[in-house]
Amino acid sequence: MLGRWALRRLWRSPPQAVAKRESIRSLHQVRGSRHCIQITRHPLTPGRSLPGVRPLFTEAIPPVLVPPVIFVGLLLTLWTWKCFWIVVLQDKLLYLSWLPPLSRSENIADYAGEFRGVQWTEKSIRSLDGTKLALCEGRLPPKNAGSPGPRKSVVICYLQGNGGSTPMRLPLLSQVMQTIKETATPPDNVEYIVVALSYRGYWKSSGRATQRGIELDAQAFLNWVSETYGNQDTDLQIVLWGHSLGAAVASTAVATQLSRTQMVSSPEETSQKSFRPIAGLILEAPISSIKDMLISLYPQRWLPYRYLWPLSWNNWNVSAALEQIAHQKKRGPVGLRQVPPLFIMSAESDEVIPLWVADQLEEKARALELDVERKNVKGAMHIEGPLKVDGRKALVDFIVKVSTSK
Repeated sequence: MLGRWALRRLWRSPPQAVAKRESIRSLHQVRGSRHCIQITRHPLTPGRSLPGVRPLFTEAIPPVLVPPVIFVGLLLTLWTWKCFWIVVLQDKLLYLSWLPPLSRSENIADYAGEFRGVQWTEKSIRSLDGTKLALCEGRLPPKNAGSPGPRKSVVICYLQGNGGSTPMRLPLLSQVMQTIKETATPPDNVEYIVVALSYRGYWKSSGRATQRGIELDAQAFLNWVSETYGNQDTDLQIVLWGHSLGAAVASTAVATQLSRTQMVSSPEETSQKSFRPIAGLILEAPISSIKDMLISLYPQRWLPYRYLWPLSWNNWNVSAALEQIAHQKKRGPVGLRQVPPLFIMSAESDEVIPLWVADQLEEKARALELDVERKNVKGAMHIEGPLKVDGRKALVDFIVKVSTSK
């Protein structure tokens, strides 16, 4: 009886109630399905990843090692990045014409109060490839300009280091000139002149600094000095003075000139007859090579930067230049007369170039049987050798000796 009543009740229920009951029954069937439970639990299973998703590499190492691995990876990346830019931007890092800031806009007049009576003028010349170069000329008149007899000009050609402008070095050069005037006793009718060259890309010189370009600048500089200050009535003596990187430029220029003077029939060397032998070569706080420079700048063996020298296209090498100079000495009497004596001045407290560099160069020069003198200026830093009294005196004594020896 109750069953017939339930059937009649269900038959008489509205369609909405029937649909609701069917949906509830379907929901219970879905919730009880084993397949559905496996689907909902699958993404939450530990150690499992979604199909097609690649796990991170950190899942393959213990969690405690993840921070050290990430740190070391970042450190290696930064080192590699810095090494890359050291190689790519080596010209900018080596030729610091932009340091200190605004150095290229300086003028001679900015330092006029420190010239000690030396008259400085600005001149311009052309390099062998036509690049416009600026230089500064400083003069001290001879003691007895009206005396009879032959006149002698001693031209000190100064080649600066890799940073800063030429005007900022004029006070130092003026002190050297004043010391020559006050303490030296040269013969009458001798005029001392200092000419300081600005490499391409420096101060008011055009172009961009490169090793090949600076080598051309130095050769054009020596040609100009020979043609400008040398004539039949003047005995011209040239003393080449290079500081730091300029020591490499100066020694390379001497080696190149000695090689060129041996060629007498080359059409490309029509100006060689105006070449004058270098009376003396001064290497102040010299570098030895690019390799030694990197080692001195980065003494720590664990740093990779000191091992980048094979990738450098700047190959300044004073030791190799001294070998070329010594080779000219073995080519007979002509070469013997042209090889200049050498003066190495090192700074005891040099913060840029270690003292062992000058020691090695002195040992190298003596092994090559070159005429070499050495002065280690006590307490001097990289640019202070000529500023110390004993350093300046030794420098002036060498200049006077080599310029008056003939």
